[in-house]
Amino acid sequence: LKALSLSVSFHGWREANSPFKSWAIKMSSLHRPTWRKAGIFEAVMASTKGLNRDTDLLLGIAERWCPDTNTFLFPWGEATITLEDVMVLLGFSVLGSPYFTPLDSSGEEILRTLEEEWVKIRKGSSAHLVTKLQWMGRFMGTWGELEHAAFLGLWLSYFVFPTRYCHVDKAVLSIAIHLSRGTRIALAPPVLAHLYADLSLLKEHIRGFKTVMLNEKVELSALFKLVQVWTWERFRELRPNNTNPLRQGEPRLALWDEPIQKRAKRPVRMRTKRNVREILANSKMESFEWRPYTKAVRNWEFPKFYPEKAKSVPVGPDLDEDFISFARCIKVSELVGKDSVECYFPNRVASQFGLLQDVPCPVNQSNLFKEAAWDEYNKPIDGLTLFVPFRSSVSSFTSVYCVWWRKGKRAVELAESLGDDGTSKPVPSGSKKNIRRGDDDASEPVASGSKKRKSMKRVCKEDEKQVPSEKHEEDDGLSVGQAMRMRKKNTDV
Repeated sequence: LKALSLSVSFHGWREANSPFKSWAIKMSSLHRPTWRKAGIFEAVMASTKGLNRDTDLLLGIAERWCPDTNTFLFPWGEATITLEDVMVLLGFSVLGSPYFTPLDSSGEEILRTLEEEWVKIRKGSSAHLVTKLQWMGRFMGTWGELEHAAFLGLWLSYFVFPTRYCHVDKAVLSIAIHLSRGTRIALAPPVLAHLYADLSLLKEHIRGFKTVMLNEKVELSALFKLVQVWTWERFRELRPNNTNPLRQGEPRLALWDEPIQKRAKRPVRMRTKRNVREILANSKMESFEWRPYTKAVRNWEFPKFYPEKAKSVPVGPDLDEDFISFARCIKVSELVGKDSVECYFPNRVASQFGLLQDVPCPVNQSNLFKEAAWDEYNKPIDGLTLFVPFRSSVSSFTSVYCVWWRKGKRAVELAESLGDDGTSKPVPSGSKKNIRRGDDDASEPVASGSKKRKSMKRVCKEDEKQVPSEKHEEDDGLSVGQAMRMRKKNTDV
C-alpha cells in the first residue's frame, strides 16, 4: 500500500487550527440557539476535533468498495456508511431544505456584501485564492450578522464542502447565510453523496494501480475522516488502542480526538503495525459492530431512535424530528450532492439499523436532475407506521436472504480480484457525475471473500418464515412501511 498511498491526496482531510477553534468557541457562545435550530451545533463542534489520518486503513477499506451498490463487500456480507453515520458521527442533519435553496431579498443583500469582500481579498492575493487566514483577518471580531455568516462560510468551505484548494469557496456563502438565520439545511445528503463519489473514484484508481501501476494521481476532497471513524467504530481490530473520555455535551467524534500537539508525545495511540487487507479479508461477522452507537458511552446521550424498548409510531406532522430522521435513514433514495447524484441503498444493510435483513428489492430509478431527486428524497411519508427497533436489537437475516447470499459463491473472488465488474450488478448505483442505470436482475447476490462464515448459520434458522422480497412491488426498498410489515410477518432470529 505504500506506493499506492503516494498516489492519493486526501484534500478533504482538514485540521482546525487554534485561531479557528477560538473563533468557533466565540461564535457558539453567541449563536448556540440559532445553530441548534439550524441543526449544525454538533457539526461545528465536531469539526474542531482532530484525527491522525491512517492512510493504510483508508486504502484497505476502499479496496472493499463496490461502486455499483455503494457498499463495502466483506467475506460475510455487505455494510456501508449511511445517513445515520453522517448524522451521529459528524452531526449533519438529514432534514431541512436543500443546499441550493434560494435566499430572500434581505439575504441577497448580505450575500452581495460577502461576495464583494471575497472579490477584494482575491484580487489582493498572489495565488488568486481567498485563504482561511485572509478571511479570518477580514471578518473575525467584526461582530454582527456579517461575522456570523462569514464564519459559517469558512466552516462550510473547509469542513463540509472542501475542494482541492484550501480556500473560502464563494459558492457556499448563500448556504452560510441560511444557516446563520437558523434555516435548517439538510447537509448530510450532499456530504454522503460526495463521499460515495470519491470512494468510487478511489476504487477505480486502486484497480488501475494494481493492474498497470499507473503513475497517475487521484485527488479526493470528500470527508474521508468519516470513513476512518466508521471503520474504527465497526472493526475492533482496526481501532486505536484507547479512546478519550467523553465530556458532557461533546460530540461523539470527540472519542477519537487527538490534538496535533499530543500526537508527537503519544505516537503509540495508533494500533500496532498490522495488515489492513489481511484483517478485512479474514474478518468474521462476529467481529463487526452492526450497531455501535447503541452501546452505552458515558456522557453520550442516545438519540430517541435508540429506545430501550421497540416501538411503532405513526408518521405524521407532529412526529419527533429524531424519528423522522431515522425514517429518512432507512429509506432508499437518491442523494443530491454538489457535483453528483448518488444512489442510497439502506435496504442492503438493514442490520445496521436493527432491522431484519431480507433480499434487497430491485430498484427502478430514473436519472433525475438534482431538483427532482431532492423532491423524491424529501417526499412526505405521512400515513405510514414507523417501526423503531429496541436498542439491543441484534443483526438478523431471513433464511431466503441466506440462500440468496450463498448463491453468490461464484462471485466471492470480487474483493480479491478487484477487477471483475461482472460480479457486482444486482442493483444500479451512482457514478461520479451521473447516475448509472440498468435493468439488472436482483435475484443474484453480490458476495466477497474466500469462505462463507459459520456465523450466518447462527442467525439463519431453518424454521424461519421466508419473506421473498422479490414479491414486493414497491421500489423504495426498506421503507418505513416495509420495515413495519416485515416485523409483523417475521420473527427475529
